[in-house]
Amino acid sequence: MTRLYYPLARLWPDYLRALLGLLICAGLLLFASPQSVIFVLLAALALLFAWLGANTVWRQQIEIELDSGGITQVSRWHAGWRRVVPWSQITAVSLRYFSTRRDRSEGWLQLTIRGHGGRVRVDSRLTDFPLLVRQAIAAADSCGIPLAESTRINAARLDAPDLRKGAHL
Repeated sequence: MTRLYYPLARLWPDYLRALLGLLICAGLLLFASPQSVIFVLLAALALLFAWLGANTVWRQQIEIELDSGGITQVSRWHAGWRRVVPWSQITAVSLRYFSTRRDRSEGWLQLTIRGHGGRVRVDSRLTDFPLLVRQAIAAADSCGIPLAESTRINAARLDAPDLRKGAHL
């Protein structure tokens, strides 16, 4: 069995953005009138940054377990929480690229695996992400599940020659 996780070194920018955004919004809230539109906007932004921080904490505490039977998403903090998607019961695999620059030179990938056991969604900050992509695409191919052309192209960008089937770069 292979265990994948989100290392702190890859998540600290999200923690920093959430903390700074929350501190700035909360600080500005002290000077805004409670009945003003600005107060409502700042409160909404503060909640958004709090949600980003909570989402990052959630991401850091999950683990992905890969074995020959399938993929399992487990919580390190909640022993009973798990989401299992057997490879033989996959219904869809999607690999999407989200760019942070206009020239698409930087960004991240998000892998979504759907099956009868639920949905597992991870991003490219996960350790051994290319391994997970290869296994998910191989499982989809063996189940005869069609993949979007963009999924194959994005997988080929990971420099995995065995994933280039059908990709036009």
